[in-house]
Amino acid sequence: MAAAPRRGAAATDELAVHRAFADEVLRALTAAGQGDLEARVRHVPGIEGLPALTALRHATNRTLDLTDAFVREAGASLVAAAEGRFHRSFVEVGMPGSFRTGAAEINRGSAAMEAAAGQVAEAAGERQQLADRFESVVLTLTQDVVGAADEVSGTTGTLSRSAHEVADEVRRARETVDSLSESSSAIQDVARLIDTIAAQTRLLALNATIEAARVGEAGKGFAVVAAEVKDLATQTSEATQRVSAQVHEIQAASTDAVQVMSGVGSTVTTMTDMVGVVAAAVDGTQEKQGMTRAAGHLRDQVRDFLGEMRD
Repeated sequence: MAAAPRRGAAATDELAVHRAFADEVLRALTAAGQGDLEARVRHVPGIEGLPALTALRHATNRTLDLTDAFVREAGASLVAAAEGRFHRSFVEVGMPGSFRTGAAEINRGSAAMEAAAGQVAEAAGERQQLADRFESVVLTLTQDVVGAADEVSGTTGTLSRSAHEVADEVRRARETVDSLSESSSAIQDVARLIDTIAAQTRLLALNATIEAARVGEAGKGFAVVAAEVKDLATQTSEATQRVSAQVHEIQAASTDAVQVMSGVGSTVTTMTDMVGVVAAAVDGTQEKQGMTRAAGHLRDQVRDFLGEMRD
């Protein structure tokens, strides 16, 4: 009869140990579930004689150890990969089953990140080289544009001055032609006056010849003089007609010269306007930007863009 109470007391004690152990396991797993992976199943007095509970404690703590180690190692390897230290891989030694598989997956991911980082670095290098080449080409082109614009600006300035000089020469030539035309008109008037006088002289000589013939022998000498005067008047009239014809030719040539000068003047004016347009396009105006400033602005924009591209 005494053995039965002892067995009942032992059973009660074992049940108490089981309950205490269950509470300890629950505490450790609850802490682990809340993120405390350092929590472990502590020793419960009385489990020494209960092999199943001892094995369960070791198995639970082993699982918690592996989980803690996996999380720590995964975090360290991922941080290293993020910092570009790809040589720091996940240490798979001691990791069984799914833990080892997960470690291998993390290492493969890190290797892929390393390859991608290498490609990014290579692309960045190529982009840097492209930016350098692009900058060199654009700067060379803009310098060429600026140089060409400067040359065009200088040329347009020279053309403008030459056009103004030609316009002045045309104006002076036209004034000379106008003066020549006026002089020709004056000569024409004088020629007509001389021709009129010559005609009157011939008429007087004719009258003198008639009177000398009427007088007879005494008027012969006077008749000779009258004939000479008539011949002289005739020659004068003929010379005057030749002068008049030449004056007409001069006047016609003057008219043609005036027309030519007018055409040249119009052409010079048009050329001056075109030179002004080219100069405005090259040097710019208050309202618009010229080639030189546009090229400089483009160069600055390209430099800013390439600076951002390199960054």
